[in-house]
Amino acid sequence: MSQIPIFPLRVALFPGVAMPLRIFEQRYLRLITDSLKADDGFGIVLIRAGGEVGRSDVWPVGVFVNIVDWSQGEEGLLHIMVQGQRRFRIESTSRNEDGLMIAEVNWLPEQPPRPVPAECDGLLAVLDELKEHAAMLSLRFEPVETADALSWQLAQLLPLDDKVRIDLLATEDPLERLATIASSLDQWAKQ
Repeated sequence: MSQIPIFPLRVALFPGVAMPLRIFEQRYLRLITDSLKADDGFGIVLIRAGGEVGRSDVWPVGVFVNIVDWSQGEEGLLHIMVQGQRRFRIESTSRNEDGLMIAEVNWLPEQPPRPVPAECDGLLAVLDELKEHAAMLSLRFEPVETADALSWQLAQLLPLDDKVRIDLLATEDPLERLATIASSLDQWAKQ
């Protein structure tokens, strides 16, 4: 098990996806400063109940991120870009005096890279269309070269329920994730 600091968000983040964050709370400013000094990352988890400011209840699966860019904004705001790396499952949590959540985590296993199956051409087309509209979200995506990348990028952009997002994040097999996503798209098409 490993111990990592946790940053709860109202938005899920998946491996291989880069997302901007604005940091203003003192506990998170300290977290980012410590991460930059140590050249280390932290965990991002989706909030189940509560808010981003104050205490919150979080889902038990998240993504370890690295800071890939940062700048100092106005009025003490810190702007960072983080990129999702490894998935983890939270086993237990505690809080520092300042309220920063610390989690004992187990790393979820990674599968060897698999090519995007030919039958996923339709999902690639959906992703290309979603990316055209995603530019306004300031998300950055790597080129899709594997089934993992395709599943993570679709999970990031599709309007999925939080429970579905967490189930996808916990699923090891990228082909299983793609099948779940395709099933969701089929259900939406029938509505």
